[in-house]
Amino acid sequence: MAIGVLVSITPEHHNIEIIDERFGDTIDYDKQYDFVGITSRTIDAKRAYEIADEFRKRGTKVILGGLHVSFNPEEAREHADCIVCGEAENLWDTILEDVAAKQLKAHYDAKDFPPVTTIAPLNYKRIARASKREKVDSTKSIPIYITRGCPYECSFCVTPNFTGKLYRRQNDEELKAQIMAAKEVFFKNNGRKNAKPWFMLCDENLGISKARLWKALDLLKECDIMFSVFLSMNFLEDDETVRRLVEAGCNMALVGFESIKQSTLEAYNKGHVNSADKIVEVIERCRKAGLNIQGNFLINPDLDSFEDMDELVRFIGRNHVFMPIIQIITPYPGTKMYHEYKQKSLIADEDWDKYNALNLVVKSVNYDPVSFQHKFMQIYYQSYSWKNIINRVRMNPYPLINLISSLAFRKHLRDQLDSFEKNNALKPSDKKNIF
Repeated sequence: MAIGVLVSITPEHHNIEIIDERFGDTIDYDKQYDFVGITSRTIDAKRAYEIADEFRKRGTKVILGGLHVSFNPEEAREHADCIVCGEAENLWDTILEDVAAKQLKAHYDAKDFPPVTTIAPLNYKRIARASKREKVDSTKSIPIYITRGCPYECSFCVTPNFTGKLYRRQNDEELKAQIMAAKEVFFKNNGRKNAKPWFMLCDENLGISKARLWKALDLLKECDIMFSVFLSMNFLEDDETVRRLVEAGCNMALVGFESIKQSTLEAYNKGHVNSADKIVEVIERCRKAGLNIQGNFLINPDLDSFEDMDELVRFIGRNHVFMPIIQIITPYPGTKMYHEYKQKSLIADEDWDKYNALNLVVKSVNYDPVSFQHKFMQIYYQSYSWKNIINRVRMNPYPLINLISSLAFRKHLRDQLDSFEKNNALKPSDKKNIF
């Protein structure tokens, strides 16, 4: 969303071109730009540096910012003419003025500017003009957000140290206007009269209270769209909230279940509010109401055995969990967890290319790191067996989204498993993976 924000707040007399390699856009390093701005997450940091270095070889000014750079400015500095730390809304105009005056500074920090207390409306028409994105149908999502910030301080989350704890909400009328504009420039109905666009709500935490969540849902209901959202499980234990989610157009909610093992939940301070039985109950309640629940599970070599991983796959299969996400615990720079692991010398690898939650980057006392990661990748692939895919398509709402997403996950996980086994000279796993 960072690029969308910067494009939206840039004065109209500036010309902008958005290039996104994740969509297959190509980079013309010889094109003449006044400057190139690059934002990246940790997983993309090394590629961001490569791009920056190529432009700088040709004399083009490069500004680096985003999550990873904000927490690793010294590392990033050798690849850029300018480093930006923190949210850029209140410093962006200053940067543009300094570039125009040929007085670009080496470092801009959000802490030196007024705090960001509001949300900049996204200008979807300008984003569309600046990018190479084509319109999408109802099987692909359009990103948007209603709120920014989160008052909580989860140790694995970067939000408290970047976006901050101040909870901000968009103005209702501005949000409606953004949704209408996004529909116009990014949605195609493929000739289907009643087709609705699918928006992905990128809020760090849409619902910090039931009253605020219901208010947001009332607004979304008026917009006549489908949407997906990140949501805390405690809201889904309430039948009225689930009903309101479905009526507002929610087709899926991503929920951090973390584990089905009670002792592991206790270690994450979630044992008092969560359990395997409660997870089953929530999934079934939402399924009956017409809502897909995407479960996010965390694997930790200090807490989870190979048998625990096998049981998680069986649990996912029994309960037909929609598009399950399984991740190895990963301390991302900027999180409380990263600082704790760093202080205890528990981080084994800082190759940022491996920071995608599919690689074991922390020290493992109980297991050989390669064996543990191999087992993890095998069970993740098994959770997308043909049997599991068929059953979740049959049992869950929105079967087409279930099928398309499951096939995409299966292919990605198979490619990852193939690559890992080849790189580590391991015996290939059974890729048919029927059951």
